[in-house]
Amino acid sequence: MRIAINERLSNTSLEQNLRAAAVLEFTEEVFESDNFRPLEVLSPKENKLFIVNRNDCTLTVLSVGPNQNVTKETWFTDEIISIKEHFEKYRFDDNTPPKRMEITFKGGHVLEIDPSLSAKGKEEEVINQVNEDFESLIGALKYTKILK
Repeated sequence: MRIAINERLSNTSLEQNLRAAAVLEFTEEVFESDNFRPLEVLSPKENKLFIVNRNDCTLTVLSVGPNQNVTKETWFTDEIISIKEHFEKYRFDDNTPPKRMEITFKGGHVLEIDPSLSAKGKEEEVINQVNEDFESLIGALKYTKILK
């Protein structure tokens, strides 16, 4: 059974605050609409929610630190110079999904997205869902960059 991202963001107070910030910034639609592709990356230092808005062609990063400070950073996807996908145990007979990626923007800013940070202590089903969401996020980024 698939656990929706908004349900996965309800375990700790930091995760709940990240979810609340996303709803305040985007409304509940951020978790329900096909126009948005969210991905949570949860680590002991900081919780991040990466959100691709396919209509506005933006990538937003919401962060909540241990001190409950919220940071919102929005990048326009037309400012992307390159997307570098990193693979582990690449298979030449199957579609191997990337494990993390680096996005380089004009001006040299590099944004790294590593969903494996969320895997520590999680059930296999949740890890698989985060990986699926990561692939969807990559697809949405490429859609906004190539097809728009």
